[in-house]
Amino acid sequence: MFIELVDSLRCVAPHEDTWLVAAVDRMDGRHIVSGTLGCPVCRREYPIRDGVGWFTPAATAGSAPSLTRAPVTSDEDRLTRAAALLGLTEPGGIVALGGHWTETADGIAALGAAHVLVLNVAPSDASAQEVSALVVDDKLPFADASLRAVALAGELATGPLLASAADRLRSRGRLVASVDVDVPSGIVELARDASDWVGERAVVASPPVMLRSARR
Repeated sequence: MFIELVDSLRCVAPHEDTWLVAAVDRMDGRHIVSGTLGCPVCRREYPIRDGVGWFTPAATAGSAPSLTRAPVTSDEDRLTRAAALLGLTEPGGIVALGGHWTETADGIAALGAAHVLVLNVAPSDASAQEVSALVVDDKLPFADASLRAVALAGELATGPLLASAADRLRSRGRLVASVDVDVPSGIVELARDASDWVGERAVVASPPVMLRSARR
């Protein structure tokens, strides 16, 4: 897990938003290989094992199944399609991929347009230093408006996870999913074809700024 990603992670328990505290056991470059993320509010702990952050009840209870490695596509057209749907025209931000979209993770990371995160799989052997991984249930463990784009497919394209993704996208952040699932509230559909739809989060209003008159 890329260490800078920790700043954007949040506890999935239902309480006020707060940062997680990282206790690192082992690092490899800028990646946390093993350690624990702890919530200062509810004291829940989320383990990091072999570079993967686990945000599931089974893992917090002490057990976790093994993960398969994310597949890697060599199809340039598929990579180009993924980058276009996700709106990766300039660098910066976090992009989360689930289901078959994880096969484009290495290619998107190579573009240098964003930090790439795969869900419920481990990064490929070739991308261990460029791609992070989390295991989730029905909620993305991120702060509101912290994600640039999310693409979900298969078992991860569920109503709760899509709704969670919508809440965690920044203004005009992209959400991509298969056409057999509904577009969640807060997402404006931009286009769809026979396989996928793409939408973006409506503009999120900034909080009002208190203005004070200058002293003379």
